[in-house]
Order: sequence, then C-alpha cells, then structure tokens
Amino acid sequence: MNIKEEQEPVRVVAVIAEKPKTTVKVKWVLSLVSLLILVLAIDLLWNNVPEFKEYFDEIPLSFYYFLAAGFVFAMIDGAIGMSYGVTSTAFSLSMGVPPASASTAVHLSEILSNGIAGVMHYKMGNVNRKLFWLLVIPGIIGSVTGAYLLSSLEHYSNYTKPVVSLYTLILGIVILRKAFQIVRRKKVVAEKIKNIRGLGLFGGFVDAVGGGGWGSIVLSTLIAGGRHARFSLGAVKASRFFVAFMSSLTFITMLDYLRWDAVAGLVIGSAVASPIAAKVANRISAKSIMVAVGIIVILASSRNIIKFLMSFL
Repeated sequence: MNIKEEQEPVRVVAVIAEKPKTTVKVKWVLSLVSLLILVLAIDLLWNNVPEFKEYFDEIPLSFYYFLAAGFVFAMIDGAIGMSYGVTSTAFSLSMGVPPASASTAVHLSEILSNGIAGVMHYKMGNVNRKLFWLLVIPGIIGSVTGAYLLSSLEHYSNYTKPVVSLYTLILGIVILRKAFQIVRRKKVVAEKIKNIRGLGLFGGFVDAVGGGGWGSIVLSTLIAGGRHARFSLGAVKASRFFVAFMSSLTFITMLDYLRWDAVAGLVIGSAVASPIAAKVANRISAKSIMVAVGIIVILASSRNIIKFLMSFL
C-alpha cells in the first residue's frame, strides 16, 4: 500500500507537466493553419476577383511603408515604453510628410492605445485624480496651441521641417544617452515639483509641435521632481488620451490636406502591434533597442537638417 501511495503522486506530476507542452503545440498548429487559410483566401481573391486586385493597386506604395513602420515602432514602444512619437515623426519627415501632417498621423494613431492604457491604469488605481486634472487641462491648452501654430505654418513646411527635425535629433540623443546611462542611487528629493500646470502646458505644446514628447518630458520631470512613479505614469497615460485627441482634432480642422497614407498606415500598424508588443517585450534587450532607435532617429533627423542646409548652397 505504501508503494502505491508513493507512485501515484509521481504519475500526477508527470501528467501536469505534459499538459502545457501539448497546449502550446496545439496553439501553434492552429495559428499556422489559420495563417495558411488566410494566405490561401487572399491568393484566391487576388487571382480570381479583379475588383479585389484593382482596389489594392490603387493604394499608394507609401501606405505599406507606413503600415510596416507603425507596426515596428509600436513594437519598440511596447518593449522600452517610449519613442513611438519620435520614431514615427522622424520617419514621416524623412518620407517627405510635412510636420503638421506627420504630427497628425502620430497623434491619431496614439488615441486608441493611450485610451486603453488610461482605462487600465484607472482600474488598477494608478491614476492620481488631482495630478490628472492638473495635467490634462493645461496639456490640452498647450497641445491645441501647438497644433494651431504648426498648422498655420504648414505652407512654410520647408522651414518648420528642419526645426522639428532638430527637436527629434535632440530626443534621439536623449534616448541614446539613456541606453548607456549607469544606474545611480536614488537621490532624496526634498520637495516635490509644484508647477504641474506649467509642465503640462509646456509638454502639450512641444508634443504637438514636435510630434511626440509628452511622456518623455512630463513623466520624467514628475519622477525627477519627487512624484510617485506609479501614480505619475497613470496620470500621464490617462491625460495623454485627451491631449492626443484634442491636438488631432485641431490638426484635422485646420489642415486643408492630410497625408492619409501616413495616417492610415500608422494607425493600422500600431493597432495590430499593440496586443503583440507586450508578449514580445520581455524577450528583447531594451538596451539594444534603445541604442538602435537612438541611432536611427539621429541619422534620419540629421539627414533632414543636412538637406535643408544644402538647399542654400
């Protein structure tokens, strides 16, 4: 009887250990079958339905570039928690998109992701309501002002483009610096930052003009100023939804023409990447990604600035 009692638990453990492997294999098989069915369906439609092929032939090639870029940049943002705005803006400018249209595309693609993130932080109790209201109203005022100014200068995009490129160049250097930054001991901060409204106003304005920077400017300043990291992140993410929404609305109202290939590509690409990014984030070295992102942003921004300077020669 004692021998049987000792053997039975071993068998149970063996069964439990095998179940996850079987489940994973089934998921991979189902995913592969689904992918093959999708590819087969597209192939049949492409070769047998002329209207289907004509529809995609009318879509500009640049849309697919922005689609891929939106996916990659959203994956990067999911891995390191930053840089979506600056990478998307730098890429859009290098593709010949005017600054206002580039900022519009970036902010429209951020509305959904930040809305979901804001709701999640609110449910988890990470949103400090007082801090949220101190940020969101000045942030909206700053973003609307920045969007209005940039839209008004859209006809002078040849001159605003190098200014925005200089801004993204600085952010690229900041990202590269953070990648190599040595972890330091936490310093005791005597007082918390008090001018929250001024910070929100400045962050919203720069974010709209430069196509990104709300998180890197506002969040980093709050934490450096002694604010609680978790509550600061929750308030910044929740307020970001309203800042992005209002700046996008201003851009759409003000601009006569938008690069919808950039808008649609970034929106769809980032939306597809969002649920995948969280799962992939832990498997990639954050430092390697930050180094690569910093270098790419610096090179793209420098290229735009050099092209502007060469136009005078």
